[in-house]
Amino acid sequence: MFTVMLTLVVVPMVGLAIDGAFLYLIQSRLSAATDAAALAGARSLSVGLNLASQTASAQATAQTYFTANFPSGVLRTYNVVFSAGVAQTSLKVRTVTIQVSVTAPLYFMRILGHSSSTVTASSQASRRDVNMMLVLDRSSSMASAGVCGTMISSAQNFVSRFTNGRDTIGMVTFTGAAGLDYAPTVDFLSNTPSLPTVIGELECEGNTGSAEALWLAYQQIIALNQPGSLNLIVFFTDGLANGVTAAYPKKTSTDTRWNAASTAQVSSPPSSCTGAGPFTGYIAQWANWVTPGPTDGIFGQTTTSVTDAGETVISAPGCSFTSSSGNVRQDIAYMPTTDLYGSQTVGYTTVSSDYYTSGPYINQLRVDTPSAIQHSSTNAADSAASRIRADTTYTPVIYSIGLGGTVTTGQVDPVFLNRVANTLQSTSYNSSEATGYYVYAPTAAELSSAFETVVSQILRLSQ
Repeated sequence: MFTVMLTLVVVPMVGLAIDGAFLYLIQSRLSAATDAAALAGARSLSVGLNLASQTASAQATAQTYFTANFPSGVLRTYNVVFSAGVAQTSLKVRTVTIQVSVTAPLYFMRILGHSSSTVTASSQASRRDVNMMLVLDRSSSMASAGVCGTMISSAQNFVSRFTNGRDTIGMVTFTGAAGLDYAPTVDFLSNTPSLPTVIGELECEGNTGSAEALWLAYQQIIALNQPGSLNLIVFFTDGLANGVTAAYPKKTSTDTRWNAASTAQVSSPPSSCTGAGPFTGYIAQWANWVTPGPTDGIFGQTTTSVTDAGETVISAPGCSFTSSSGNVRQDIAYMPTTDLYGSQTVGYTTVSSDYYTSGPYINQLRVDTPSAIQHSSTNAADSAASRIRADTTYTPVIYSIGLGGTVTTGQVDPVFLNRVANTLQSTSYNSSEATGYYVYAPTAAELSSAFETVVSQILRLSQ
């Protein structure tokens, strides 16, 4: 009985345990290799101008990654059957499917007539097509710090990581004003000029009108009208917002305010402007947020190219600011509570000193102190971002990148940039809106890796 049990029960049970453990090891190794192949194949969907060429690239890449992780003959396996398929599985979503089978030898189970077993594994990875607006701060601080070229090369490399012919990318750049410098298109790499070419032409100069730039980018997302895509705004800046584009009311009453030289508060008569107003454009502060100090305007509301400094004073007959932009406080009554696009200029950074405390404009936002302009600018950008993220049709996601080291005062504010992106660290985090991402680059040397971090966040794959 012992001999019969040893032959028919004990040995097969031991053999089954050993062979089963060996097959489990092969299964684990095979699954890891197919996962790697699926992820690599999905990432390579950025290569090629159409689905056919992207499929060929994905299949070749997947095969390479699989072979690297599961070489021929590993663990004495043989008869490897590998297949990689690429399909558009839903609107704006492409999926790479990997299926693999191998034959694995058995050892103890041969006693019962089983010499081999087939092990299979499958993996999928999906990539959602992107509609993205790149929003680049090209203010003078980066030129002064000598890092404009670094920003340009980082942005060029960034956009090249997306799929020409599938992803749609455009660009807004901003100084004190903003402009649509590259309309969103799926041919952003093959067009003439290409987006990298236009990025290479930009010049860093002027102020920082963040709110208008964000809103112009959002308008392009709306115009694309593709709710099924991953709609993104990638916002880069190296400092605090310091310009507000609005419809400014004419000063029609005498009051007391800082003079144009910011040396004393004096009696200020009504504006000399012959027009009734309001006057549309942007006012900026040029004093590194020190009050008293100069505030300047009114400058044109949009830039015309990536080389336009955005500091051309608007036409306004009779106005003092047309002869000297620092005289704007002599012609403008106060800062409106909304900018030209409906974003609130009051908010989380507003303080009591931002308001006139007496006279005909009491409790209105000042236009004669740099700090009031800066706070209003920040609030407008914060409000614009909040309004953008509240869109439940296109569900935009905002990623923010901050560069340090370009100025000694007015450094990028992590609180503000986390709020813009609605990160988990944001002081105003809203779980009902899309959660974005904020990356900080302390110096220009780390800017390229900051853009790469955003790429990895955007293109992370569903497995």
